[in-house]
Amino acid sequence: MVEKDIGAVPLMAAAEMERAERAKANGEAPEMAVGVPEHVEPEGCCTRCCGCKNEEPGVDYTTTKRPRNRKITQQTLPACKPVYTRPIASLMFVAAAVVYIPLGIVFVVYGLTPVSVSYRYDDVCLQNQPDNMARQDYLWANAGNDTALTCNIRLPIDVKMEPPIYVYYEIKGMYQNFRRYVRSHLDLQLADEGDWRADVSSESLAQSCVPRIYYQQNDSQLINPCGLVAWSFFNDTYDLVKLPRGIDALAEGITVTEDGVAFSSDVSRRFADYFPQFFNPAINDERGGDNITGTVKQDQRFMVWMRLSHTNNFRKFWGIIDGTTLEPGDVVNVTLLNQYNTYPFDGEKRLVLATTSWLGGHGVVLGAIYLITGCMALVFCMIYLVITVVWPRPFADTSRLLKAPAPHPKAAQPV
Repeated sequence: MVEKDIGAVPLMAAAEMERAERAKANGEAPEMAVGVPEHVEPEGCCTRCCGCKNEEPGVDYTTTKRPRNRKITQQTLPACKPVYTRPIASLMFVAAAVVYIPLGIVFVVYGLTPVSVSYRYDDVCLQNQPDNMARQDYLWANAGNDTALTCNIRLPIDVKMEPPIYVYYEIKGMYQNFRRYVRSHLDLQLADEGDWRADVSSESLAQSCVPRIYYQQNDSQLINPCGLVAWSFFNDTYDLVKLPRGIDALAEGITVTEDGVAFSSDVSRRFADYFPQFFNPAINDERGGDNITGTVKQDQRFMVWMRLSHTNNFRKFWGIIDGTTLEPGDVVNVTLLNQYNTYPFDGEKRLVLATTSWLGGHGVVLGAIYLITGCMALVFCMIYLVITVVWPRPFADTSRLLKAPAPHPKAAQPV
């Protein structure tokens, strides 16, 4: 619905015009409507459209910030301004509900399609130790002893999982978004751009890589890649075997590849093809997490680790299973090397197997948001319709507007 008689004039201005017409009919002097100044336009196409010649004389617009007296600058151009009455608002809410509710149903259905299986193993692998401090001491005492740190877990499969099946590790309680941790890396070094050693000053190097700059505090042994982020590289490993129907005699090896776990932009531009130097070379007090296999550009798991999480609970890509289908009743036997230390901060580690759909991984949050929004729009539509039927109001009804106060009798007396 569009106001054709009063155009863009508000209802208050319409009431003032109506009052002026009543005064004229009663033989009284009409009062000018407040906020509706009398305006006479000069002739001409340019003036009718934009008011190009309607400028105030004596004003130098080149030296002032005052807007020109034109329709386009004074925002008085002709416009179609619909009146949002309750029936129109109800139709808008209905349109929103028609769009959002079906989309929400689709998102919920496809959000429940992917399958996810997870297993926490940090406490199971060292369950003979009384607490986390004892588990940490055990890790330090057996550093480099793969036999002592090897652990076996089994993941039962209840729903069919077709390839590609994605393998993740999940850590809870580790703050990768901590300010000093986030800045402890050097992108120029990772990308090996030009002569970065000459471009980066010693002060910038110290700020970017502290406290892991030089190996064993030797200035001639610059760690590359440096910084805490690279130094704390996740180093648990997993070896997966499929047990059809849980029978050990029918065990089948599962091939997990790391190709494709990193972003293509990281592989092509962010990380260069060079061998690391003095980066976790030996198992000693200087050792952090894992070492890098081959060149930096070839280790995609390292690239994934360098993509920091914004929360203290995160899941990172470890590998892809392409050629194996897991049927209901199968069991995945995992032989893992539990050597990444999350015990000092009471962290948790999980192994996750998951599939995806075109919408992403398992989750109904997006669909729930769409459904809630559509249902709320439908509820508001019903409320507006009920109000329209029970308490109708004619268009341009001025009876509910505030009346202007009558002038004081003393103000009309001549001086």
